Amino acid sequence: MIQQVKVGILGQEYTIHTKADREYVEKVAQHVASKCQEAQNRLRSSSLATIALLAALNITSDYLQMKETYEQLVTRIEREQKKLTSVLS
Repeated sequence: MIQQVKVGILGQEYTIHTKADREYVEKVAQHVASKCQEAQNRLRSSSLATIALLAALNITSDYLQMKETYEQLVTRIEREQKKLTSVLS
């Protein structure tokens, strides 16, 4: 069922229409709000577009770093699994 969740980011209220749990949407919005606040503090800019773009770049950078770490971990696990399989065979 689609629900409406109201969230606040940089003093603006947004209504999100979603099937996701309210708590999850609020957690995501809080993360975005935090990244926007960090960007605003660094830029000292009032341009919402500039703040949002920098926050998006920072969130994407964090995501790509975590994705790379995850992929390296999966590769390592697969390598270890092959070693164990060969020992047990």
